[in-house]
Order: sequence, then structure tokens, then C-alpha cells
Amino acid sequence: MSIKIRLFIFLNLIFFSFTAKSAPPEKSPKKWPCDQVYNPKLNLSSIWQGPSIDSALKDWWKDDDVIEYVNKLSDPVLKEENGVKLIEEFAKKYTYFGLVRKAEQKDKLTFLFAGLYQKAKDRRNRQYEGIIKFVDRQESLRKAIGSASKELRKLRKDKVDQKNQKFVNASSKLKWNTRVFDQRTRLTEYICEEPVFNTQRLGYQSRKIMSYLK
Repeated sequence: MSIKIRLFIFLNLIFFSFTAKSAPPEKSPKKWPCDQVYNPKLNLSSIWQGPSIDSALKDWWKDDDVIEYVNKLSDPVLKEENGVKLIEEFAKKYTYFGLVRKAEQKDKLTFLFAGLYQKAKDRRNRQYEGIIKFVDRQESLRKAIGSASKELRKLRKDKVDQKNQKFVNASSKLKWNTRVFDQRTRLTEYICEEPVFNTQRLGYQSRKIMSYLK
């Protein structure tokens, strides 16, 4: 299994172990680890200049064909070129011989974007919730490292033998928590980039769908 695939699996375990029952807080937590500005909401107007999707957001999931393509296009490892081909394939289904648009094509494409937007919005909620939980866990590890360091300093000051079980336990705790903390810290950049990739994916999907609505 490649490093890229293992990293993808790990990031998904972080993000998708949380449900999107509630949106992340609107205000940034004190220790936001990302260079990107804290913004848990997708700005629809900056992504979509097509017809209103208010009604489509309520009904897109009732169309089996739309659901199929929304699920395919929401695959986080789908390459852009393959995503573009899927949208082309979907749009072509609502034409006569691939030349003349059927009257229903506009509504179908609007439903398709509504589904993709809803999926991306939910994913962004989970991603931000995952980042916040990640930060909380790092803070817990940081405190555990500090506690173990303090205990070791006390044991050394009291001249406790390094083979003493208390010394061994404190030393092991310090090494383990430091190792985990450092490994997780190296993943921070990747974790912060996930919402960016999510928005970029929805952006190219929006542009491709819009090309059929003009």
C-alpha cells in the first residue's frame, strides 16, 4: 500500500469519524493550525452563478440518475479529468443524439450541482470538525508531555534510580506521547489542505456544469 493511499485512509479516519449533525462554530478556535482563514461555510455565490438551487436542494436526492452521478463525482480521489468526463456523460444523456438539448437538461444539471454542493457542504463541516478535534487531541498530548516531563524532573531531583518502575513509566509515557505528537504535527499541512481540495473540486464541477447552461 503506497504512502499516499495510507495517508488518504488516515485523513478519512480523522474526518469521517465525526458526523455533520451540527455545524462547526462560526468563530475560529484559539489554536487554529491552518494558514487558510477559518471559514467553515462554503460561499455559494463565489462558486455558482447559475439558476437558484433552493428548490433543487430539497429534491435532487429523489432522482436516481442524479444520485448516481453525485455519488461518483463526490469521490474524493476522483481526478479532475475523469470528473469532467462524468459531467459530459451526464449532460449528453439529456440531449437528442448528443446534438440538441432536451428541455429537461437544465433542471437535471441544476439538480446535479445542488447534490454536489450539498455533499461538499457536509464534507466541509466534517473536515472542519475533524480539524478542531485534531487540535484538541494535540493539546491533550502537549499537556501529557508536559506532565511526564515534570514528573521525570522530580524523579531525577529525588535521585530515583532509572530502573525504578516509576521512572521507567514516566520515561516511556514521555517518549510515546512525544512520538505521537510529532507524527500528527507532520500531518497538519495535509489536514488543512483537505477543505481547499474540496472547494476546488466543487469549483471545477460548477464551471463544467455552467458551460452547458449558457
